[in-house]
Amino acid sequence: MSSQTVIDSETLEQLQNEIQQKLGESLQNADLHSLLEKYGILEDRVLRIHWQCNLDPNQLQSDDAVDEQQPNALLAANPKLPIPEIVLVKKSLCIPCPSTGSPLGCNC
Repeated sequence: MSSQTVIDSETLEQLQNEIQQKLGESLQNADLHSLLEKYGILEDRVLRIHWQCNLDPNQLQSDDAVDEQQPNALLAANPKLPIPEIVLVKKSLCIPCPSTGSPLGCNC
């Protein structure tokens, strides 16, 4: 028996997509364009937001028993060797959007 969680590539991709969606929704709800407008600073790329979300495979553990035969690409074969963090989401957003002028911003 093992106490380590198994995350397959499909589940990892779903997690990445959902994190990206939630971060996007949060930024839209923040209405940062209105704040820039309030201070009269609406130049292209005046506000750049960079975010990165990492998953540390070394911290993935569960109380649930997992079949030891099941492969886990996120966990090291040698538990003493640390695994580098996985970058789930890495984005940059410019508000307002320099190419379209959208007050919601765009990737830059």
